[in-house]
Amino acid sequence: MKLTQKFIMAICCFFIATSIYASDNAEKVTYKWKDDNGIIQYTERPPKSKAYEKITVKTGGAREVTQVSEEEAVMSAKDESQSDLDELNKANERNCKVSQQNLQVLQQMARIRVTENGEERILSPEEKQERISETQKQIDIYCKPL
Repeated sequence: MKLTQKFIMAICCFFIATSIYASDNAEKVTYKWKDDNGIIQYTERPPKSKAYEKITVKTGGAREVTQVSEEEAVMSAKDESQSDLDELNKANERNCKVSQQNLQVLQQMARIRVTENGEERILSPEEKQERISETQKQIDIYCKPL
């Protein structure tokens, strides 16, 4: 290719690139108006013999998308799962303490009062033993480390 042909080719490429960029960042004009049925319409051309509002819409170019590396994604997931595990451990600690306190009360008190349907009553020995068994199961669940 001769130098003049290269120059013309470069100028053409420049104008093509500029027009593409300009169309991405161009302002679009839209017209808003009501039709005969009272429905709002949006068009690129103004209506004939109708009142309209001119709306200018600016469009931006494409945004750059940042890619997260696989290693960063794994580290983020690990941090999140560690945080979830820490919260679960704290909840288990609280539940463990409450269960141990409940077991202590059930074992030390001769009579346990409960309120059901607004009425107080005393647990029978069988009910008390059942509650001790349930509380022991809760201790087995909540008091072991994860």
